[in-house]
Amino acid sequence: MSAERDDSPPAEPAGYRRVLSRFDATILVIGSIIGAGVFFSPNDIALVVQERPVMLGVWLVGGFIALVGALVYAELGALYPATGGVYVFLREAFGGLPGFLYGWALLLVIVPGALALVAGFFAVNLVSLLPAGGERLEPWVALAVIVLLTLVNIRGVRLSSTLQNVVTVAKLAVFALLAGGGLLYAGEPVAPAAGTVVPTPSGAGWMALGFAMVPALFSYGGWQQITHVAGELRRPQRDIPFAAICGTLVVVAVYVSINFAYLRVLSPEVIAAERRFAALAAHAALGGLGGTLVTVGILISTFGICAAILLSNPRVAQAIAADGLFFPAFGRLHPRFRTPHWAIGVLGGWACLLYLLGAAGQLLHAVVFADWVFFAAAGASLFVFRRRRPEAERAYRCPLYPWLPGLFLALATALAAITFWQSDLTSRLLGAGILLAGVPVYWAFRRQSRTAG
Repeated sequence: MSAERDDSPPAEPAGYRRVLSRFDATILVIGSIIGAGVFFSPNDIALVVQERPVMLGVWLVGGFIALVGALVYAELGALYPATGGVYVFLREAFGGLPGFLYGWALLLVIVPGALALVAGFFAVNLVSLLPAGGERLEPWVALAVIVLLTLVNIRGVRLSSTLQNVVTVAKLAVFALLAGGGLLYAGEPVAPAAGTVVPTPSGAGWMALGFAMVPALFSYGGWQQITHVAGELRRPQRDIPFAAICGTLVVVAVYVSINFAYLRVLSPEVIAAERRFAALAAHAALGGLGGTLVTVGILISTFGICAAILLSNPRVAQAIAADGLFFPAFGRLHPRFRTPHWAIGVLGGWACLLYLLGAAGQLLHAVVFADWVFFAAAGASLFVFRRRRPEAERAYRCPLYPWLPGLFLALATALAAITFWQSDLTSRLLGAGILLAGVPVYWAFRRQSRTAG
C-alpha cells in the first residue's frame, strides 16, 4: 500500500486517546506561534533598522525561514509520529543523551520559565484595566492563570484543545480587525511628536539585517509544538505536515499584514521611539476602539500561549520518562483522562515557583540559545534519516532536499550563535552549566533503568 493511502496511525503504547482532528492540530500550531511578540518585536527591529522596506522585509524573510522549518519538521513528524516530537527525532538520530538534554533544558527552564513570564505579562495587562491599587492583584492573577490552565490540561486533551481553538480564533479575529483598520488608513503616517527622542539605528548593512531578524524569528517560533502531541492526533502522518505548513502560512500572513498596517499608520521613527507603538497605531486607525483592541489582543494572545505551552510540552516529559530516563511518575497517564497529569502538574507548579522567586527571566535568557541549538540538531536529523532509512515510507517529503533543510540548519545554527553572543558572560556560564548538569542526571537515570531492567 502506498504511503499516500495509508491512514492507519502507528500504535501508541502509552495509551493516549487519538481525539485531535486536523483542524485542532492546525489551530494548535497557530496558537503556539502567535503571542504578544507582534505587539513589541517591531520596536526591537526599529531600534536596529528604520527603513520601511527593510522592516517589512525582516518579517517576510522570517516567515520564509519559519516555513522552511515547518517543512523540515513536517517530514520528521510524518516519519516519527510519536509523542515527544523533537525528543524522539534527536533520540532516534543521535542517541539518548542529546534527546534527554533537549528535554532537560525544555522542562527545567524553557517551558516553566516562559509560562511564568507570559502569565506575569498577562497579569500586568489585565490589572492595568482595574482601578488604582489593583496592581496588588498581579501575583494572584498570574498564579491563577497557571493553576487554571494546569487543571484544564489535566482534565483532558479534548477540553484543553477546545479552549485553545476558541482562544486562537478570537486572537485571529482581533488581529484581522487591527490589520484591517491599518490597511484602510487613509492619512499620512504619524510622525514623532515634538521633543520625542528617536533612537539612532544601531546597525547598518547585512549585519543589521541579521540582528533585526532575531526578534522576528523568536516571534515565529512554535511550529514544532504539533509534533509533541502526535500520539493524540487521529491521523498524525497526514495531519502533522498539513498543520505545520498551513498553520505557519496563516501566521506569516497575519504577521506581514499587521506589520504592513503598522507602517501605513506610523513612521519607523515612531515605532522605534514608542514601546506602546501598537496602541498608538490602533488609536490613529480606529479611534478609541483601537486601544481596547490592542489590550484585548495582548490578553488573548498571552493567555493562549500559556494554554499552548501546557498542552504540548508535558508530553515530552512523559516520553522521556516512558524511556526510563526520568522519574516514573512523569511517564504515567491519568487513568480516566489519559493525560500526563504528573508532568502537567509539576510543570505548572514549577512555573508558579519560578514566578514567585522572580527567577524565570534570568534562567530563560541563559538557555534561550539552547532552544535553537536543538532546533538545528533536529533539522540535522533529517539528513541522518534520509541516509539511514532511504526506503522508509514517508507520507510527506520536504521539497528541494538537501537545499531547504540545509538552509534551515545553517540559519538555526547562526541564530543560536547570535543569541549566545548577545548574552552576557554570566548568562553564558549559567546556560552552559544548566546543560552540563543534565549529563550526570541522564547517566544516573540510564544506569537505574538498566538495573531495574
